Amino acid sequence: MVSSRTLPRPAKPPIVAALGGALAVGALAACVEPPQRGDGNQAQRSDAEATPKGPRRTATIPADGWNERIAWRGLDEGLREAKQTGMPVMMVVHTSWCGNCQKLKRTFNDNPNLERLSEQFVMVHVDQDVHPEATLYGPDGQYIPRVMFLDDDGNVDQWLQNPNRPDRYRYFYTPQEDLVTTMRQALDRHDNKS
Repeated sequence: MVSSRTLPRPAKPPIVAALGGALAVGALAACVEPPQRGDGNQAQRSDAEATPKGPRRTATIPADGWNERIAWRGLDEGLREAKQTGMPVMMVVHTSWCGNCQKLKRTFNDNPNLERLSEQFVMVHVDQDVHPEATLYGPDGQYIPRVMFLDDDGNVDQWLQNPNRPDRYRYFYTPQEDLVTTMRQALDRHDNKS
């Protein structure tokens, strides 16, 4: 059984061909338009002072529409960087065909607080159709999109979930839900000051 806080980081991604049908069913069930709550910018404190000093990091993988100004990493590279730097990971698991993923992309492009806070994370985005090892990071299912926060050892912090979804799809955010507040909570839990 998985602990209430973390999932073990797998050593090597398994072949998930047998899960193909199950993934399609799970993904379709998750691409549901949830109720709208908040405006995604509910937190009022300034993030200007939270921006790290020094040169701005640059992406090492294409942003694929998830905001070109964010320093995106692939999964393995991001986990290595987190281990080296001690920074928490913010991981977005998505697919190219998911309508809700496309909507969430707009949040990453339109929210300046999210963009500023991203500089304090190792930012990872991964298409689970292209990188099936991402399916191993689904503490409550394989729905998409999922936004999870990992510690520098690659363990999912299961405390950091969408507070509007206590029972199902706990890592699912819409553009109307306040992802920025969860980012701040992640920084607080991982001893970074925001």
